[in-house]
Amino acid sequence: MRNSGLAINLKFFLFGLFYILFFFSRCQPEKNGPGGPILIVSNISTNPFSAYYAEILRAEGLNEFDVAEMIDISARIISHYSVIIVGDIPVSEKQTAFLTTWVEKGGILIAFRPDSLLYHLFGIQQKEKKVLADKYISINAGIAAGAGITNETLQYHGKADIYTLSEAFSLATLYSDAATATPHPAVTSHNVGAGRAIAFAYDLARSVVYTRQGNPEWRGLKSNIAQGPIRSNDLFINKSGTDSLHDYIDFDKIAIPQADEQQRFLCNLILKTSPIPLPRFWYLPKALKAAIVMTGDDHNLFGTSARFEKYLKSGPNTADDVKNWNAVRATSYLYSKNKMSDEQAKYYQDQGFEIALHLFTSCADWTPKSLDDEWTAQLSEFREKYPDISKPVTNRTHCMCWSDWATQAKVQAQHGIHLDVNYYYWPGEWVRNRPGLFTGSAIPMRFADIDGSIIDCYQAPTQIVDEADINFTTFTNQLLDKALGEEGYYGAFVANMHTDISNHPGSDIIIASALKRKVPVISAKQLLTWVEGRNNSSFG
Repeated sequence: MRNSGLAINLKFFLFGLFYILFFFSRCQPEKNGPGGPILIVSNISTNPFSAYYAEILRAEGLNEFDVAEMIDISARIISHYSVIIVGDIPVSEKQTAFLTTWVEKGGILIAFRPDSLLYHLFGIQQKEKKVLADKYISINAGIAAGAGITNETLQYHGKADIYTLSEAFSLATLYSDAATATPHPAVTSHNVGAGRAIAFAYDLARSVVYTRQGNPEWRGLKSNIAQGPIRSNDLFINKSGTDSLHDYIDFDKIAIPQADEQQRFLCNLILKTSPIPLPRFWYLPKALKAAIVMTGDDHNLFGTSARFEKYLKSGPNTADDVKNWNAVRATSYLYSKNKMSDEQAKYYQDQGFEIALHLFTSCADWTPKSLDDEWTAQLSEFREKYPDISKPVTNRTHCMCWSDWATQAKVQAQHGIHLDVNYYYWPGEWVRNRPGLFTGSAIPMRFADIDGSIIDCYQAPTQIVDEADINFTTFTNQLLDKALGEEGYYGAFVANMHTDISNHPGSDIIIASALKRKVPVISAKQLLTWVEGRNNSSFG
């Protein structure tokens, strides 16, 4: 078993409560936390990425933290915490002094690219300012926090500082390529008095965001690999479209959730070093290690009804079965002027299916204004067409148009859309039937803006695409087996099996693979409900 700490042993005693909490509140993780023994110290004015550690801790189930600005903390305030996380931000001599005293008394301090004033506390040196950008790390074998983490090298994105060890010891090593180690540490640990100071040479939050969302330098640029508008996958594909060695993600690592593994390493460090036991929520309900999120786009060809009827016949269908993820359910994204009637849509929603808008931008690039206008107009048409169903809360846009870094996510959030499945593992000549996680993650997490500010919209990449020329059996089996097996690559895997047609061989294969492994098949809305319910819950 690769589960660490108390994760799997909680048995989800709060599962029923999660849904109640979801209906009453929405959290703003960059501004607050549920409270507890962990403190995240940020400086939003200099580096908003420093607040993204709240999103990372929520994704890892450590919902027992506060968030504070560095300028607001003091020796008295930090005395209430057992673990402090400091982002890539400047510190003063006064702050250095009280952090040092706090560690000496037994605190656990974890910092990312720490200010040079803190080097002595972390037991590291930097004779001259050098960095190693966009390379690899390897987590050292045998350390307790590395249990369950892959022993392969992992990509990081952004800059890593080049340190030498003075009194610290190395927990992970920087690599200049996937196979070549450097003499420099990626993560260090230093025992100081009764406490410990742990330093990451790179900004993990920035690396996680870039790995998940793509190369920020490629925003608004089109690769040559597919015709049409700028799409989310263009943030990952080398601009020539033919040189996969220079894609943003190393395809030799495509099966590894590289972002997830590195933030799980941080989670393990917190759990293993904390002076008090820390409970943890699991990634999915009922101790599940995987889920299939079944979605489909219906382009006015009206295959949705027949497809949903087929799903209704594939297993149990009571309200409790739907709530507990025992029934096969799915999402269909429809144009605002779809043929389905309001009565039909209401019937299928009452059965636990999701009917949501398939935004249409004429398969063309958009501007922020034109995108907002399209959302306003088409949501209005959709509500007029379907007055008796819930407002859409998840989305896939036609052609997956993604004209810049994060405008789509921001506009969606403003219109009540809080889960996006537009990141799309396609086209076939890029995928080449290689099962994997091109965003380095299978865990829904909120988007970040170009400056690192958190956007209240979750990213759930579509990993299994029926127009990517893949072998559905091999592809699905490998994703699920690595989630359920010793690798422990847990996650919610989104599929797009177009609902233009009633009978879809790929859909049948995916569902059969999932049910054989006791993996639930759910809608995108069910996933969002769970994630928001869990993230709005806390430990007392």
